[in-house]
Amino acid sequence: MPIRGRGAPDTKRFIGLTWNESTDAYARTGLLAGVGVGSSPGSAALPVQSMMRRCVINNAGVVQYYLCATDSTKRADCSTPAVLTGADGQVMVEIPKFYVRYSYAANVHAWDISLMPLPGFTLHPAFLKNGVEVAARYMSAYEGILYDASKSVYTSDYNPVASHSATFDVDNGASKGTITAGAGTPYSQLQAGDVIVVTGTADNNGTYIIDSVAGGNVITCTTVIVGADGVEATTVISAPAADTGNDILSSVSGKKPFSEITRANFRLIAAKRGTGWRQFDFYLASAIQLLYLVEYASFYSQSMIGNGLTDWVGATWNTYNAYHAINNSGLSNGNGNATANLSNGTGVVGSYMTYRGIENWYGHIWSFVDGFNINANVPYVCNVDTNFADDTAANYTDLGITLINTDGWQNTLEQISGGFLPAGVGASNVTKITDYYYQAAGWRIALLGGSAHCGPYAGGFCWHLSAVAAAVYADVSGRLCY
Repeated sequence: MPIRGRGAPDTKRFIGLTWNESTDAYARTGLLAGVGVGSSPGSAALPVQSMMRRCVINNAGVVQYYLCATDSTKRADCSTPAVLTGADGQVMVEIPKFYVRYSYAANVHAWDISLMPLPGFTLHPAFLKNGVEVAARYMSAYEGILYDASKSVYTSDYNPVASHSATFDVDNGASKGTITAGAGTPYSQLQAGDVIVVTGTADNNGTYIIDSVAGGNVITCTTVIVGADGVEATTVISAPAADTGNDILSSVSGKKPFSEITRANFRLIAAKRGTGWRQFDFYLASAIQLLYLVEYASFYSQSMIGNGLTDWVGATWNTYNAYHAINNSGLSNGNGNATANLSNGTGVVGSYMTYRGIENWYGHIWSFVDGFNINANVPYVCNVDTNFADDTAANYTDLGITLINTDGWQNTLEQISGGFLPAGVGASNVTKITDYYYQAAGWRIALLGGSAHCGPYAGGFCWHLSAVAAAVYADVSGRLCY
């Protein structure tokens, strides 16, 4: 029998699932009725998810070209090289417009999705952007990278850690400075074009652009460096502070995600890319969560996809680089549009996960989610980016619910069609929603996904709703979307 309120099922034109939050049981619906749960049925059975694909788009929001389905370093013909450095545009994941039907009865949530506006279905709110229906949304393929406007380069985030000091050699035989970093330090991931700040030297402190990196740790700068000849020890390398008046949030390959600015400042630098660009928003987050859930019929994303980069012990990460980003973007390029995972183990650089081209959907570092404010556990959402603001309900929609005011493993969901928010806690990391929920009283902002030392607490449904708007974190970044 169909769940009350859902109407007669149309099993030829939609796919979906039900979840009994009491028994923790799943069942597929529509075209997938009778198909087993707890794994992907494959792209051929997933009309919406199979259309998610990486592309390069310009600042006007126009797709320049699509990328090879199995190798993002090439264009769609899987032969012509692609440019993922930002020179051709931003590397994004195209998500097609879809429609959703939701109901709840007798402890059972039901979600169906369709590419067509079937009876009883409504447009997913992610695709009513700034009050206008759009054919697709675009999510950053990579975590947030900084475009340094003063140097006109995309650059990486590097945090000064005194225990990782390098040596600076003023005389490189070409009037350039050479920095030799110790093996196993974060500096081994520096790339040509990165902007670095050098401190700790006697007379060569300054900001430089890297010209080349040899052997992973011998760094030559582009600027002619003057001063006393010889080797200066105790050199510390860091990234320059973000200029939120001019720098731009980006999605390019080969750089470390940026952090330590507020959600509001990430909002500013996202908007600087141009009209229609914004920071990762609540309704786009909920659309991706729904697409994942319908595909796998399990909230347990770490079991379905893999742990991702979630297993660094806090002390290890702190010593390594004070909780800043561990990896350069682009580790998933060889996976193309596919879902994949590589978990190397505690303290080993290189772990990542990717969901249909969205690299580190969870893990590595938290992502700010914009258009989502919480006050006294009451959530407010907005999908008009010019109205995004902190600590306010003005121009936001009250979802008409009050979230649970206790931290814990989520075990029940609020009965809303446009998002996945906890109504209760008391489950575990392997039962019910399997991801953790953090909350606090007063005005709060939203983080999603978990970070490198969250372990089983992380996942695609892990909400951190206890941060204040003024807070900055080494392990939280913004993500670009369009």
